[in-house]
Amino acid sequence: MGAVVLGMHRSGTSAVAGFLANAGFFAGDDADLLPAAEDNPKGFFERADVNALNDHLLDELGGAWDRPPPRALVAERTPAWQTKVEAVLAGLYSGAGDRPLVLKDPRISLLLPAWLPVLDDRFAIILVERNPVDTALSVRRRDKRPLYVALALWQIYSTELLAGLAGRRVLVVHYDELVADPGRNTQLLLDRLAQALPVEGTDAGRAQGFVSGDMRHHQTGPRDATNEQVLTSAQLALYRWLAALPDGWAELSAPPELRSETESALVTAAEYYDAVGDRFGMETAYDTERHKALHFEQATELKDQHIANLEAALGGMRRQVDDQTERLGNLESQVEELDKANEALADQLRRLREDGRAAAGNLLAVAKRGWSGRPSA
Repeated sequence: MGAVVLGMHRSGTSAVAGFLANAGFFAGDDADLLPAAEDNPKGFFERADVNALNDHLLDELGGAWDRPPPRALVAERTPAWQTKVEAVLAGLYSGAGDRPLVLKDPRISLLLPAWLPVLDDRFAIILVERNPVDTALSVRRRDKRPLYVALALWQIYSTELLAGLAGRRVLVVHYDELVADPGRNTQLLLDRLAQALPVEGTDAGRAQGFVSGDMRHHQTGPRDATNEQVLTSAQLALYRWLAALPDGWAELSAPPELRSETESALVTAAEYYDAVGDRFGMETAYDTERHKALHFEQATELKDQHIANLEAALGGMRRQVDDQTERLGNLESQVEELDKANEALADQLRRLREDGRAAAGNLLAVAKRGWSGRPSA
């Protein structure tokens, strides 16, 4: 059992899902959730696996969150997606224990045929409504989309929600009213959910202060002249119908013209997406070539450094050879001097031997004369 929070990006779905998660609903462990970001410092409360699955399903149809695929393509592929959606939802259940679940990803709005049969009656559906001008301004601020593109996306998401949820009982939350008096309206939200599913163990007091007025950076009221100046006639009619829904439980029974697929909005989003894709492709190619050039420069610098190191080593070896050559020359000179000294010593020894032999001969001669001249007895 649990609640699924639906609505356009930047429409307040994070505020609602974050309140429920802080009040005791299970959105996922910290490791399962997308990290907070500068544009959403309190967190998105979207599971990474749910987000990745929806991105994958949209990509199968050549779409994305900002290039919604045609409704017919979604319906055609839905049977093949059921097991994937069930597997991801089972992962959400596995960590919840006895706590009610809260599931949130605006992309589900574009993929309702794949999700609703799996969610069935176990999930209460919360529809978050916010002024389209404020929503589009927030999208432009975060995603750098032109205002007319952001409004076309709001129109597509809202139309798909009205078509996919037609005849269903949903819990309507008007974002401006929620943040205008968060203490009262968050408690009302929890009380109304308790009418549809068990919420034991949850407490609005535990989430006190999570929803606050400073969450709202833009505020355009239903009667603001900006609406008529910025919105197309179809967008204005859609917004007025949504804004007129009572805060609380309501059955969605929008007129057929508000549920019909918006061809012009789809074309607007697709054309902008293609233009951005072409520019992105050129920027990617430029970055790739720049990276290659930088890599070549770095490789050249490394080779130059390597050559310099080799030349330095070679110079050192040459100096060592020169030193060894000098030492060898010195040794050869010493050897020559030793050879000369040895020859001189050998000559002296030869003369000494000759002198010795001469002396010995003289002694022998004297001795012979002495023996021959001795008188007889």
